[in-house]
Amino acid sequence: MLSQKVNDALYSVRTSRVKLFRKIHGKPLWAVQPMSLQIDTQSACSLRCKYCNPQACYVENVSQRILPMSTLDRLLEMLSEKKVFINYARPWMNGDPLLELRLKEINKKIKKALGARIDIFTNGVEYKNRHLLHDSNINDIRFTISAANEELYNTVHGRPKFSEALKTLEWVTRHKYFYQRLWINFILFDENAHNLADWQKMFQNYRQDVRCLHFGEGRNQSKQLTDFDVELKTRRDAFFRSIEQQEKPCPCFGNMAISSEGKMLQCCDVDYKFNWGHIEEIDVMEAYRKRLDAGLNHIACRNCNQKNPHWKELFEKYVWA
Repeated sequence: MLSQKVNDALYSVRTSRVKLFRKIHGKPLWAVQPMSLQIDTQSACSLRCKYCNPQACYVENVSQRILPMSTLDRLLEMLSEKKVFINYARPWMNGDPLLELRLKEINKKIKKALGARIDIFTNGVEYKNRHLLHDSNINDIRFTISAANEELYNTVHGRPKFSEALKTLEWVTRHKYFYQRLWINFILFDENAHNLADWQKMFQNYRQDVRCLHFGEGRNQSKQLTDFDVELKTRRDAFFRSIEQQEKPCPCFGNMAISSEGKMLQCCDVDYKFNWGHIEEIDVMEAYRKRLDAGLNHIACRNCNQKNPHWKELFEKYVWA
């Protein structure tokens, strides 16, 4: 309990810099620079989750989609030289970090260059690579387990790996550093909403993060969100309200997303073709400014249903004025 409070305090101190910027400059940090960094250093995954991003790039030709370390070095060098404050970094996006055998080296580079908090999201099914999570540079470890029984897990995550995920979770629970926070994430959508109460009970000894599948209507493999499911509708509505309260254009805009091809994406939730160029060939902050100028008028954003209804007002107030 004490270690949890210590880590929460450290997290609060670091993230307070974002709030302080808002008070001093009268505008949110995202209107000036990215607040977080998400990278696909590789695009491989052992599962085929129904709600996964529409990239569909994590299955085929894995060997051709590995980010060179030199490209990562170039990115970190630019961000460091320009003194960009990255609140947290996530060396993952569409793949699973337990399939990235360079993970510890990548975490070390990010921590040294940016000092950012490092959050790792994993499905945990690669038990043989569990040692990658025993890393002092990681601050938060999040297991995405969106079901409380094997049968539903197979349906939601696409592979019979429930026991493997639980085995890895148990190992990490015993071997994590005292300052690391351990979470269990549940992606809530129409096919697993009925299982939420059982899931909450099953993982009651862990931090829990329930995330509504806010992009449900637009995902390639998921059904349309159902208004008759009270739990789902309540959480979905709360999600959109939270975006408005945060004064963010959308959940993803503060992210700088880098593809495994080394390109700076318009958004971490869209196809790789929507990008601002290769890291080796662009100035990342100039590209971010172009992204700010485009706002959510960008072709990749036009049909997205994650947008804050007031996104134009936010850009006009903080960026375009």
